[in-house]
Amino acid sequence: MAQAPAIHVGSDTRAKSQEEALRDAKFAIEETGLQVTFTSGPHIGGAGTLDGSGVAVLVTCLSLDSRTFIEVVGSSDDSNAAGQARNRVRTITMGPAS
Repeated sequence: MAQAPAIHVGSDTRAKSQEEALRDAKFAIEETGLQVTFTSGPHIGGAGTLDGSGVAVLVTCLSLDSRTFIEVVGSSDDSNAAGQARNRVRTITMGPAS
């Protein structure tokens, strides 16, 4: 059986609007050195190379009254790169706990 890509997931809620969260996610993807590859509704995705490995990230931002649920998924054939992509994008997108 062929090896499947590693998937790392992290989620939480923040006291920001869905629009703010999506704007922050776009900035986070680009700041991580990846290219935004699509936006669709509550989703924004990016892909590129991180530490020599191909990675992809998906950020979902869903409005929950005055808070927004944010989920960040990183994927790569290299589990460390997947985790690093997820962590970098998650840290910037979510900001401090609120």
